[in-house]
Amino acid sequence: MRVHFSDPTFDYQTLRAMAYTTYRGAEPGECLATVDRIDGVDFEAWYTEWRRTADRVAVAGEYAVAGDHDETARDAFFRAHNYYRTAEFFLDGDDSRRVPTYERSRKAFRRALDYLDASVEQVEIPYEETTLPGYLFTPAVESGGDDGDGDGDGDGDGDSNGDSAAGDTERPTVVCLGGFDSLAEELYFLCGVPAALERGYTCFIFDGPGQGAPLRLEGMKARTDWENVLGPVLDVLVDDPRVDAGRIGVVGASMGGYYAPRAAAFDDRIAAVVAFDHCFDLWDAAAEGQERVAALIDHAPGFLVNALASLGTRFDAGSRWRMENSRWVFGTDAANLRRTLREYSLRDVADRITCPTLALAGEDDHLIPLSLVYEFADAVAGPTTTRVFTTDEGAGEHCQVGNLSLAHGEIYDWLDETLATG
Repeated sequence: MRVHFSDPTFDYQTLRAMAYTTYRGAEPGECLATVDRIDGVDFEAWYTEWRRTADRVAVAGEYAVAGDHDETARDAFFRAHNYYRTAEFFLDGDDSRRVPTYERSRKAFRRALDYLDASVEQVEIPYEETTLPGYLFTPAVESGGDDGDGDGDGDGDGDSNGDSAAGDTERPTVVCLGGFDSLAEELYFLCGVPAALERGYTCFIFDGPGQGAPLRLEGMKARTDWENVLGPVLDVLVDDPRVDAGRIGVVGASMGGYYAPRAAAFDDRIAAVVAFDHCFDLWDAAAEGQERVAALIDHAPGFLVNALASLGTRFDAGSRWRMENSRWVFGTDAANLRRTLREYSLRDVADRITCPTLALAGEDDHLIPLSLVYEFADAVAGPTTTRVFTTDEGAGEHCQVGNLSLAHGEIYDWLDETLATG
């Protein structure tokens, strides 16, 4: 699905930015006008033009605040967040513009939350010697609304007196986590938090190691054993009165399709897991279609691998971004990336996943080969549902960013059924 650029990496990131129109996080006209000012694969122009759009929309949000136009302000700040995130995307990890642009993105998102109907709380999860930042959302419930208890009164207590405060309602809960390049704030759109809230879920989104604030502000690199990341998150959530500890589902987006199932293999507090999309084995995904080249690289000396990788980054935008982001997120060069990618595999732990699992895939996914979703489904010990999205549905790309409404319908319909009480 081509949007604007002939280069697949630039084009996919354009589609990704536009996808959040579904939840008022973008406007197609603003996105298309922005990329129309970028001549080909120009990393500097990408930053400059998306930053220009973000600044303009953020100012519009402030004018709306001054005029007491809350809905207009909320939508403008959500869009500004997305455009700042997109501007930052291709910057090198050590680029001096990285953190300030990220901070603008996060600030805009938080400004939007001030005008959200749902209840939201910023949460710091104790983690080793620091904390992980996240956001806990609960639906705005009115009398007679959906409260997740099945009696239709909106109070969450299973009776019909309507006396209980919405904030104290115990609800089925969805924990959303990202992967190789996403931010906690982006997960509001990518994982469809508004769609989950409409169905009565409590939602938690957060940044882990190698992501968002922990990476940018603390230099915290990625790690494979996400049971030790999600575990502390669940420690906090299961004691929260807004969370039904027996009905917690985890949705892992992109490389989160590795992280979430990995955690589910070791933590039985996870009642259901969604791989959105699947991420069964990173090395096999990287080697797909070029197995002979991968075999040669696997046995080549490190200096040669680094030299070849450096050469490749000069001619391909995707190679440049993947190598730079790998250096930043994993803390490794091209030579050592061979070993690192192999560590991100579910092959040895999938048989420990016993909770219901939903594995999503796109037939046009340019990052994760379709064949791996079937290997993943076969390897999981518990009941597994597989859904492959197609080109004709407009959802064939990675994480179905061409049709998030369809993907989120599949996810939350499945969670509704899987986490339903008897």
